[in-house]
Order: sequence, then structure tokens, then C-alpha cells
Amino acid sequence: MMLRHLMFLISCLLLANVSGESVKELLSVYCFDCHNEKERKGQIRLDDLDELSTGNSHLWTKVFEQVKLGKMPPENEETFSEAEKRVVLGRIGKAFEEKVGAVVGRTRRLNRREFSAALQDFTGVPVDFGAGLPDDGKVEGFDTGAEGLKDTAETVAQMLEVTRRAVDGIRFLEPGSEKKLEVDFREHNFTDFRKFIDQQYGEQGFFTKSKRLICREGEGIFLKTEWSGDRGSSFLAIPVPADKSATIKVTLRVKAMRPMPGLPNPILWVKIGGKYLDYQSVSDDGVILEYAVRVEDCLVEDGVVKLMLRSVVEMPYAAEGFENDDRSKPGDVPGGIGVYRPRYDRKKLRLPEEQPIPSTIVESVVIDYDHSVQWPPESWDAAIEISDSVSSAKALLELWTKRAWRRPVEESELLFFLELYQKLRAEEMSFDNAMRATFQSVLMSSGFRYHASPAAEESPQFALASRLAFMLTGGPPDEELLKRASEGRLGVEKVLDEQIERLLTAPSSRDFFRPFVTQWLVMDQPVTLVMSHLQKQDFRFGRHLKSSMKEETTEYLRALFSGNRPAKEMIASDWTMANDVLARHYGIKGVTGAGFRKVSTKNAGDPRGGGILGHAGIQSMLTWMGDNWVIYRGAWALHHILDDPPPAPPLEVPELNPLEGENRGKSFREVLQIHLADSRCASCHEHMDPLGFAFQNFDLSGRWRDLEFHQYSRKELDGKIEWRGKGETRPVDAKGRLPRGEEFSSYSEFKELLARHYQDDIVRGLLKRLTLYGTGRTPNVLDLKVIDEIMARHRKSGFRLQSLAKDLLKSSIFLDHRNLTPQGK
Repeated sequence: MMLRHLMFLISCLLLANVSGESVKELLSVYCFDCHNEKERKGQIRLDDLDELSTGNSHLWTKVFEQVKLGKMPPENEETFSEAEKRVVLGRIGKAFEEKVGAVVGRTRRLNRREFSAALQDFTGVPVDFGAGLPDDGKVEGFDTGAEGLKDTAETVAQMLEVTRRAVDGIRFLEPGSEKKLEVDFREHNFTDFRKFIDQQYGEQGFFTKSKRLICREGEGIFLKTEWSGDRGSSFLAIPVPADKSATIKVTLRVKAMRPMPGLPNPILWVKIGGKYLDYQSVSDDGVILEYAVRVEDCLVEDGVVKLMLRSVVEMPYAAEGFENDDRSKPGDVPGGIGVYRPRYDRKKLRLPEEQPIPSTIVESVVIDYDHSVQWPPESWDAAIEISDSVSSAKALLELWTKRAWRRPVEESELLFFLELYQKLRAEEMSFDNAMRATFQSVLMSSGFRYHASPAAEESPQFALASRLAFMLTGGPPDEELLKRASEGRLGVEKVLDEQIERLLTAPSSRDFFRPFVTQWLVMDQPVTLVMSHLQKQDFRFGRHLKSSMKEETTEYLRALFSGNRPAKEMIASDWTMANDVLARHYGIKGVTGAGFRKVSTKNAGDPRGGGILGHAGIQSMLTWMGDNWVIYRGAWALHHILDDPPPAPPLEVPELNPLEGENRGKSFREVLQIHLADSRCASCHEHMDPLGFAFQNFDLSGRWRDLEFHQYSRKELDGKIEWRGKGETRPVDAKGRLPRGEEFSSYSEFKELLARHYQDDIVRGLLKRLTLYGTGRTPNVLDLKVIDEIMARHRKSGFRLQSLAKDLLKSSIFLDHRNLTPQGK
């Protein structure tokens, strides 16, 4: 609260220079008593106005928002009258319009994800090019903020190298490489995989140490089923060029075999060059998987890159007729994770169909270990006759530049690159090499590396198409968006509505929801799992469960937007999204398969109910310090749900540890009362802590509980942490208070009050974060006014999320305050 108050005061000082004597008088009444030469609260002196400067729009926006919402000055201090409040807000708005304006035409650089997606789109090379780039800077936790994406010498140098790798894999007149291994294992029978590879492909440089793998004609290779703690070995060693510069592309056709009812899907772990690329659930129907890497990004050992394929069981299960491998805990297989799997003798049950385990069958593999693509791709239907001529080079350059810049290209713009090509040819460079070098220069231009603003004078329709696509699909615009932009109809309300709905409901929208949700709710933090057997349990057994816990929130919000559900369901509903391993974690019966689907929590008797706050991925993530971390849970909810971030704790305040010293054995509420006695802590903790108690029914793994332990112990094994309850238990204490004083006695009451009284706060926070994610800037005063207008239009209908998104993406915020609507319909 103090930090926000100081920001308010500083902002008012800035306004004093543009708003007249009335604002100065208000400052003297509400500010100077605490911030003068003698007091200097927060190390800020405010009575000497001449020492401060003007023009900080971020602070102006903060004060506008805090005063408008009635959060400043603090409740325990004298505050503005309604007339005074109107004066301050009016002066801020007027000053903003006159001095700052709409900040139109603001651009930002592509971040790592977008850079890689764009390169993949028009090179046709499916490599994660972002692996060769430095981490993006963050603005309020998001990697799309313009202030965090400024060029440095390091980023430019690495982009230069990455773009070289991208163009290195394309061909024009030169033939593609013939370095390829292609095997349909369904055509073979063998039991010695190493012998097969040595005889058939040893001369090409391939080899393997995997000896005993069964291959059956008509089926394929049966990967040995492993538990995730088993030591894996490489499937194949792939030869690489001496200069270690090439693209390796691997295409697999795999399917699952589950010989008995009730067996889970196997998970295929794919590792190339020392890096895991995928953990793919394999179905009985089969799937084709493609992976590509640059050798420069790989671990190269003795001239080879290793491909590891592992068929791993990552879900506890039982099989009828087989006892549990963990005989220390007889009985039914519980929810959660532990060493719960069927026990059998591999010497007696040799054949895969006899064993109570799922298997992954590799039907075929294609390894292109010097992968290249003929350009342009056939799917583009470009109809360019390629020859060693200037006219052919010009046609190719025009197509490449148009695709890279995501807009039409003028003749004068193209001339620079054509002259570069001709200069390289004059230096006796081949056609293909000259084209690749010229293509790379296009990629290093601002037209590719930077987003254009819809407020720009040239190609605003294409800039809008690009902004929509990168936000809602994570990549450049597709053919339909480009077509609407070329027709000049993308700004038509009906057309824009259709395109937004199409993109939000397409499978590609996962590339929007996954990074947005992860960054909004800070879900990239570790997930905690309670380990039942520290000495036996391998700590990677929960990999599939952990990823599913996080994916639940992404899929849930994606379903809300796709179905245009009311905002209330972000907090409270009677359903969730779940797969088999997550349903078992929650104790929900009848869910099979690794795919996510809508599941009723009401019929399952799940006390969590629906809503993101009860998701295991969130509640487990919020217990990174161990159980009962009420403070962190409350601070997270204030910041990321209610859009009311608490300030950082004072440096001089000691850390509160409920497991040490005099705190040991006390309930967390008793420990917090001691903490609140410190005046330096009370102003913030009186809002955070009562809110955090709402989540006490969730244990370390994010599951529901009615009892909690008095103490929790911590053990470590090889750097892995286990938390265990100790001693007696007690009923969970979930009584608390919301920031505006509403009291609750249970999690269900908390959700009901939150959904009833705080929808505006939740929706406003969501729209502000969507603004930052989509435009690259934090909302300013003009943006906040537009957000209020959007909310007013949708309040009666319950803030339906897809409708909110459409209005935001059609607003002056997303258009950078430019009207793109053409004449006519």
C-alpha cells in the first residue's frame, strides 16, 4: 500500500506542472504531511516541487487507475471528495491527451517464439530456431513487451547466425542432399537390432548399441517398455558433417499396443543431440511425428548425434491377475504417484503381448541427416520458373520479401536486395549461394524482425493481419488473413469478428493460450509432488502428471474462450478439462486416454468444483516453499487474479518460516499474527494473508484435503525434495477475508463471493494483460478508458470471454487508435 501511495504522490507532482494550482492545493492537503523534508516517508520528499520532472506517462496511468478505482489514498487516511477526484482524473486525462497522445505507431521486435515460427513458416524447415537466441526480456512477466525486446549487439549477432542457419537449408537450382536413412520396419523380421543396422546402414555411418529389440513383419520394432527411472540408451547414432553444420529431420510412424484392458497409453520420449524434444502420448491408432534440429544446437559425440526413443510408463496402474510391484502397500491403486505397477517375470513372459504393460511400436523411421527443402514450397503454388537469371532472382526475391515482411513490397524496396544479389554474382558466387545470402539480408531487415503497427501509413490492413496472427496463433498470418487484408476488408466488423473467432477456436490457438496463460499466471514455476517412497520413487515418474496439471489450466481457458463462456466460470463452474492421469490424481473415475476432454466435477463429487483457482497445477506451484505457504498464495491471487499487486517486502524484514524456532508447531494463523504485529508488514499482509487462507484445502500436490498436519518435514535425495506431514492432524482452517472486507469460512464461499463481487477486477486485469500481450505495451490512460467502455457493454451479459476478446481486438487499443474500417461493407 505504501508503494502505491508513493507512486500516486509522485504522479500528482508531475501533474502539478501541467494542471494548475488546484492540483497543487490537493497535493498539499493529502501528501505533504508525510513526504516533506523532515518525514521523507519511503525516502521521498514531495514539498519541494521544483526538484521533480514531468512527462512520465506510466506514473500518470498508475495514478489515474488507482484514484479512479478508489484505492488511493489509503483507506486509513483522508481521501479526495468526489469533486476533487473528478478534478484529478480530468486533469490527468487532459494532460495525457495533450502531452502523451495515443502512442500510435509503436512497434516491437519479434520475440524468440515468433522469430522461430516465422522462419519455419516460409523456409519450410521445422527447426526451433529460437534455441539459438538469447532469452527475451520481460515486461510485467510477458515476453511480448516492447521495452523488453530491444536490440543489443548480442541479440543482433545471434540473429545473424540463426538466419544463416535458416537459409542454409533451402535450395533453388542445386539438388537436395541424398543423405537419408529410410526404413519401414513392418517389412522386416529380426531380434538383433544392432546387427540389422550394421549390415544395412553401417556404411553410411549409422550404428546402435540397442541389441535386443524385437521387430515383426507387419508390425514393426517393439521398444522395450521402461519405467521413467530406468537408464535409457540411444536408439540410433546419426552421422553429421565434419563442419557440424546441417539440419537433421526425423520422421517417425508409431503406434501403441496395449494387450490387456485398463493399461495406460505409453509415453514416447524423444531425445536428439542431448535434448529432449517431446513427451508424446501414443495411441492405438498410431501417429506420425516429425522433429528437426540444427547440428549446431546439438551435443555431437565422436562425429554423431544420438537419437533416443524411449517407451515410458508414466502413470500408476493395476492389471488384473498381477500383484502390485510395491508390495509394502497392498490394496487398490491410490490416486497420486508412487511405485504402483504390475509385477511380472520378464523371463517367463517374454513376448510383448504377454506382458501387463503397454508398448510403443515404431512402424517406420526416416532420418534426413542433411535436410534441405526446394524453395518455394509446392504448397504455395507460386508458379515461378527458376533459372539462372536476374528475372528469376527478382521473382524469388519478391515472393520471399513479401512473405518475410508480411505485406506487399514496392519495386523501390526490392531494388536494394536485387542489387545485392547482382553484386554477389559479380563476385562469382553461385546462383543458390547468392540467393541464400540475399534472403538472409531480408531476414535481418526491420521489415522481418519488427512488428508493424496498424497505425502506420503503409499497409495497415496487413499490419493488423500480422498482429492478429502472432497474438492468436503464435506465428505469421495464414493465407485467409492475407487474402482479407489484400481485399481491404479486414477492418470490416463482421469480417474481423469471423477471423477472430476462427483463430480462437482453431487448434493453432494453443500457441496463444499456452504462453499467455503460463505468463499471466506464472505457471512456469516448479510444480510440487508429494513423494510416497523417497528411496524407491524415481522423481521423474511424475513428468506426465506435472505437464498435465499445467495443461489443465491452458485447456480450460481455451475452452472458455472458444465456447464464449461467461467470465464467472474462470472462478466457479461445475466442470474442468482432464485426462486419465489428472483424473486419477483428483479421484475422478471413468476418464481414459491421455487426451483432454470436458469432465463434470459435480457428478464426480469433487469439492474443488470448476475454475482455475482449484487446478492442481496452480495450487501445487503456489507451495514451492512447502505446505501452508499462505502468504504466497494470497499475494499471487491479489496480483494475478484481482489485478492488485502487493509491493515487494521491505529488505529489512526477516523471512517468515513456520518450521523454525518459536514458530514450530504453531498453526500458520498463529505465526502470521506474530508477523502482523510488525508495522512494516501489517499494511500489506492484512490484505494478502486472509485471502491466502482460502486455498488451505489444497495440499502440496494440489489435491483436496480436509485435514492438515501440524508440522511438515523436508527430505532430500540427490537434490530432489520430499515433503511429509508429521505428528497429529487438525481440520483445515480455510476462514479468511477478501480485500474489501467480505468474510468467508470455506473455499466454496470464497469462490462464490469472488465471482459475485470481484468480476470487474478480474475482467479488467485480464483485458489489461491481453493488451500487453497483443500490442507490446502496458495500457495507458486512453487504453484504460477504452477497456472501461468494453466492460460496460458486456457487464449485463456476464462478460462472455470470446465477445470481450473480439471487442478488444477491434478497439482503438489493438488498432493503435487508427480507424481501419473501409468504405462499404
